[in-house]
Amino acid sequence: MITVFVGDIDSSIAATAKAHDINATLVTQKNFKRISDGTYYTSIGEFDDDEGLHYDFLTVLKKADILIYCPPAQWSDLDENNNNSYIKDRTIYELLNLKCFEFKDVRNIDNIKLPNLGSMLELATTRQTESPQLWIAGCSISHGMGVEPDQRYGQLIAKELDLPVSFLTKPGSSITWAADQILRSDLRPGDILVWGLTAFERLPYYKEDTLWHLNSLTYKENSWVNVVVPIGRLFEKDLIYHAITDIYKVVNFCNKLNVKLILAGILSDLNHYTIDFDNYVCLCYTSNKSSKDLGKDKQHPGPYQHKWYAEQILGKLK
Repeated sequence: MITVFVGDIDSSIAATAKAHDINATLVTQKNFKRISDGTYYTSIGEFDDDEGLHYDFLTVLKKADILIYCPPAQWSDLDENNNNSYIKDRTIYELLNLKCFEFKDVRNIDNIKLPNLGSMLELATTRQTESPQLWIAGCSISHGMGVEPDQRYGQLIAKELDLPVSFLTKPGSSITWAADQILRSDLRPGDILVWGLTAFERLPYYKEDTLWHLNSLTYKENSWVNVVVPIGRLFEKDLIYHAITDIYKVVNFCNKLNVKLILAGILSDLNHYTIDFDNYVCLCYTSNKSSKDLGKDKQHPGPYQHKWYAEQILGKLK
């Protein structure tokens, strides 16, 4: 029988393991191949990184018959600026995987705080009526930052069409976030969806029960973000892949459900990617030289620009 206590590289784990078995032994990179029946204690910090794969550490965990999670009062690598500990997060991740997928006897993890599904799966809004309605999806521009609620283009379109409207919008959000909101919302046959496509250089990031919308502004306002997700991540080509495939998922979803979809290129121009959708309208600043006016925050489009958006989208709808 092999019992392994798993925690940090400090002395607390040794004390706990030896209280269980005075002969408990530390397992490290140097001796992990020699473990046999008995009690041991270890930490991911005692092993080589293996480019983030931690093969040898996982070998020890998989050999164990019983794994006991033994967290310290404070993790040795805790970054107090962002409350982040790699040793803690990776240890919990590996122990939960072994418990759930390899049915290991992993103890003392029932009190681990798991992600809050409520905050993770929260929808920006709900359906407004049992009859056909309008939906608006997108980022801060579609949300109406800088203008009054009745001045945003979505509200102008709703007024013109005489339809109730729901806004699946969030400032700073990504195409991936908007696609997820659309696909999980209660859209029905006969509805109209206007999706204001934002920039590709954005992504959602979930941390400690909070969904962060990572974009260039997030990095300016939160120094810890660059430590956890380097800003270069925003400019990797796979974000284009995710954005394009997310758009196609929504197109397919709306076609199957008989929802009328308008793709409005507000901060992304699909024409750059030789994508030809009959329901696409380019509203990028480059298409009308510059924003006609700015909102009260001096950063987002103002009432006249929203009016122009509404006119172009209504023209496409008709």
